Amino acid sequence: MRVDIDQLGDSAHIWIFGISPSLDERGGAILLRRIDAFLDEWAAHGVPIRGARELREGSFLIIAADEEREKSGCSIDRMFGTLRDLERELQVAILDSSRIFLREGDTVRGVARDAFPRVASAETPVFDTTAEHLQEIRSGSWERRAAESWHRQLLAAV
Repeated sequence: MRVDIDQLGDSAHIWIFGISPSLDERGGAILLRRIDAFLDEWAAHGVPIRGARELREGSFLIIAADEEREKSGCSIDRMFGTLRDLERELQVAILDSSRIFLREGDTVRGVARDAFPRVASAETPVFDTTAEHLQEIRSGSWERRAAESWHRQLLAAV
């Protein structure tokens, strides 16, 4: 059961999917139509899941689910199946967790994990796609300097 993301509480569980390369307006519209169709039917053991989505900067798909409802493995598998189909259709990477997303001026860019230390510094703004609750998106705490994030470990490895 799809709802507007503003109707979910701060403790709603989220999945953040980095999209690389970023989607243009047409690609974003296709992605959102397909995700809306998925959310309209999303259920766990026959019980509808209140879910919402947001596309940010053409680079991040955020899917949120009501913290009060069970999310079964099968229901999550269906979400990932929908995203795999979208990767093929839009010719982008959505499920590749080896990419690091950083901000360069007004642009968001995804880079390979092993390339991150060569293109970033402790001051580089990065996005934490492992954030788990909607509050982290709303507060902006999922975007911070690399020195203040788990990303600092990647810089220290150099």
